[in-house]
Amino acid sequence: MQKIIGFLNLHHSPQLGGLTMNRPMASTTFLGRYAFMDFTLSNFSNSGIDQVGILVKHQPRSILKHLGSRNTWNVNTKTGFEYIAYNDKAAFSDRYNHDFANIRYNMWILESSAAEYVVIAPAHFICTIDYREVLASHIANHAEITMVYQHVKNARNHFIGSDILSISKDGLVTGMRSNKGTIEEADISMETYIVNRTKLLEMMEEAANTSSFFGIHDLVAFHCGKSLRVHTYAYEGYLRCFDSLEHYVEYSFELLNYGVRQQLFRPDWPIYTVTHDTPPTEYKNHAVVRNSFIANGAVIYGQVENSIISRQVTVERGAVVKNCIIFTDTHIGSQVQLNYVVVDKYAKVHYVQSIEGTEDRPLYIKQGDEV
Repeated sequence: MQKIIGFLNLHHSPQLGGLTMNRPMASTTFLGRYAFMDFTLSNFSNSGIDQVGILVKHQPRSILKHLGSRNTWNVNTKTGFEYIAYNDKAAFSDRYNHDFANIRYNMWILESSAAEYVVIAPAHFICTIDYREVLASHIANHAEITMVYQHVKNARNHFIGSDILSISKDGLVTGMRSNKGTIEEADISMETYIVNRTKLLEMMEEAANTSSFFGIHDLVAFHCGKSLRVHTYAYEGYLRCFDSLEHYVEYSFELLNYGVRQQLFRPDWPIYTVTHDTPPTEYKNHAVVRNSFIANGAVIYGQVENSIISRQVTVERGAVVKNCIIFTDTHIGSQVQLNYVVVDKYAKVHYVQSIEGTEDRPLYIKQGDEV
């Protein structure tokens, strides 16, 4: 769709404990082969959006490394583009380093497009959403701004810190408040917007005049139900908000269930990612693998159950890995037993024979550590 440009907004990404100490959440490994940003970028691509700006808040190196040539998600390499937007002027000030300031600092991205509409979406809400349907609703409502939400029935333990919307009978947002986990059912904002191009420019100017600290979320929260008419679109498909290390582990393991996995990985909705020229997984004679994701390039001598193993991981003979997530280029030594452990990239676990976390409190081993 040439009349719409997408912005992948990384300015409100949660922290996932140690996983996001050295990288932004968007480029964090998911399911052994993806990064979180792959899902939003794939939604853009599958919706026919081939003009994309990526609003990076910090640590752009990791984002650039994952994107590579940036041809993975574009559907039209002649008229399409994927540009990195990084506001180095405000990089060391969280107050000034927000999405509106980033767009303003990199206005050339918007000016490179003749798009009439702008879709802004985050990386930490994982879903498969067709933005063409949202745009059709936006146009039918004669809206200037539309916010996507989902009515959920598990708000007491999930989506903590996300915004609960108050919605009028005619589908307008009348208020927003943070989810404190006090109710089960709620209309949760997915932090996804479709905005008319001219309205976005007006909102950016209004935000600057109201407060230099205001991004799109702040402006909408401040003015919705008053001077700003925000329409809504109800999304009903698979949705998870990755907002903590515990939920990262929980939702990752949930996808080992085939029925759940089908909701996210649909035959008609491919999830694109950067490919690596690695050999197939090698399973040695004594290997035992049950209910696990094993990425290409892994070598398995030992036992792996209910786990997610990334590329270039070695699990030695006699090792037992259960309920674990093992990142790229990690070595698990002989006789080591791991249970509910997340092991970051380039780590070596061979001296400590038994390491065990719990389902509610998984243990994390830092990138490059030798244990």
